[in-house]
Amino acid sequence: MANNEFRTSQGIVPFGVGAIVDFLDDTLMMAGLDVWPAAQPGVALQLEKSTKVVDSRLAQRLSAEVGRKITHFYTPALAPELKKHGSAAQEDRAPMPFVRFPRLHYCPRCRRMKELDWNTLPTDNNMRCSNGERLAAGKGKTCAELYEKFRPRLVPVRFIVACESGHVFDFPWERWVHGGHKCGDGSTELYFTSTTQPGTAGIRIVCRTCGERRSMVGAFNRATLADVLVEGCPGERPWLGPDGKEGCQHSAMQTIQRGASNAYFAKVAKSILIPPHSQRIMKVLSEKGVYNILEALLPDPPKTTLEYLAKENGVEPSELLKGALALQDGASVAGAVTETTFRRAEYDAFTGHRPARVDREDFDLRPVDLGDYGQWFENHFDAVSLVTRLRETRVLQGFTRLLPPEANSDGLASLSLAEPNWLPGVSVRGEGIFLRFRKDRIEEWAVRAAVQGRFGLLRSAHNLVEAGMQRVDLEGGAIKVLLHSFAHLLIRQLAYDSGYDSSSISERIYASNGPDGMAGVLLYTASGDSEGTLGGLVRQGRPQYLPSTIKAALENGRYCSSDPLCIESTGQGLNSLNLAACHACSLLPETSCEMSNMLLDRALIVGHPDSTELAYFGVNQME
Repeated sequence: MANNEFRTSQGIVPFGVGAIVDFLDDTLMMAGLDVWPAAQPGVALQLEKSTKVVDSRLAQRLSAEVGRKITHFYTPALAPELKKHGSAAQEDRAPMPFVRFPRLHYCPRCRRMKELDWNTLPTDNNMRCSNGERLAAGKGKTCAELYEKFRPRLVPVRFIVACESGHVFDFPWERWVHGGHKCGDGSTELYFTSTTQPGTAGIRIVCRTCGERRSMVGAFNRATLADVLVEGCPGERPWLGPDGKEGCQHSAMQTIQRGASNAYFAKVAKSILIPPHSQRIMKVLSEKGVYNILEALLPDPPKTTLEYLAKENGVEPSELLKGALALQDGASVAGAVTETTFRRAEYDAFTGHRPARVDREDFDLRPVDLGDYGQWFENHFDAVSLVTRLRETRVLQGFTRLLPPEANSDGLASLSLAEPNWLPGVSVRGEGIFLRFRKDRIEEWAVRAAVQGRFGLLRSAHNLVEAGMQRVDLEGGAIKVLLHSFAHLLIRQLAYDSGYDSSSISERIYASNGPDGMAGVLLYTASGDSEGTLGGLVRQGRPQYLPSTIKAALENGRYCSSDPLCIESTGQGLNSLNLAACHACSLLPETSCEMSNMLLDRALIVGHPDSTELAYFGVNQME
């Protein structure tokens, strides 16, 4: 499986548990947590250490959301390197488990379809066609008559069936050909053929046993598929193995292509590690398992035990006890935490004091005197922090199919048969720039009649689809749209100035209502490799660069190659949840935007030809 590799961060999204992965020469599905290497009894200490991720703040929040205690996370293991003769085993690495899905394959030479077992290895002989028959008469050799090494490798079929409960299974080929029944002439021999017809009419399935044949016309119609599978969804969960099948009440099943965008919607929770959770003492307690020892002994552990643990980890006993009590208090009061409350802690940390030198490994920032940026800058912002080090944790909570998590009433599909105290996650490091907008200035702007009227267009579009597809959160109102649109324009400019690709720069928007509301933007890089720490982003945040970068972004936002259609739009994009924003001026790669490229309107940034009052930065922003 040397060619079946991907980066560990991709094992969370987009190739997390239950996702279909198209490798170079095979198609597999990531297996459930029950068989992950780190979850096995007697796992090597080196492997557990190399894959374990601890973020106590995020763990407390997810414990309340999933209804069980989550203590840590495991990242997908690194693949073992090719061993040289006589080399020792790599105990910190292990191959990740996959299952075979779809199970139905066909031969690209003779077109015979064949069902493989769920655990068939890529090197198995069954992966090569051994068909001794042919669909039509001919004189050439059959696949079985070829030398074994030259027999064609089977190819997975393109079509599968999914339901909104997250179940997925092979398309019912035999029933489809025979009108909802099985072949009446014995063992079925199906062939996956093609015709000269366009679209699905050009794909035809032939039963060699009885001669029945049928194209794929109508296969994507839910009503037609329900007539074929009258008993409803079989409730298959192939990522959980042969024991993963469960009951399902859904009769609305959908035929999709295995690589379709609606085949897998991951729900990912993200968190920036901030003080006090980023402090060294917290890392000793959480990552080294010291808290697990002290937890049952709190609040007054034996002095000898405390001193021994403190000496082993190079910390003071008083600091160790203080940190353990803080973790205990956080766990005891942990309840349902809203996204706004969760982000508020990060928002405050970015404008707080710089951590002590010993605590700067995972979080470090340098507040900059606003006066160094000039009067124009002070008119719009009231704080800048250069985040020289940050650590982001990304955790896969579950997934859905056909509809995204926000719109799926059936909840998330399970990642495992058991209920472990961990979830799959990955920790990535990077740097960033935090900007906090002037509270008085942005509040004065937000209550303008022109701004409220403009935001009303987005609110109306949102309310039209909220019942069926609640994709975005309107907390923060027009201020959120302003911050989001500004972040997109600035990221596009930073891609030119900082040396990072735009897909490597992400946004995190801090916007909320109320007298103590948030109005800030974090633009950051977070990568598992060296690109997360190049330093170019922080450099662009210095006083001699950032004002000119922002002004260039605003100037570019004034014009779009799609104008006047773009600037005069009253609704574009998915569900019309964008106004003046398109691929030519504002949209970003999916890895950069946290709101699926929705709630964007550059007119709130630079104004509209019919209303200059919309602009937060004013028409003459270059002055």
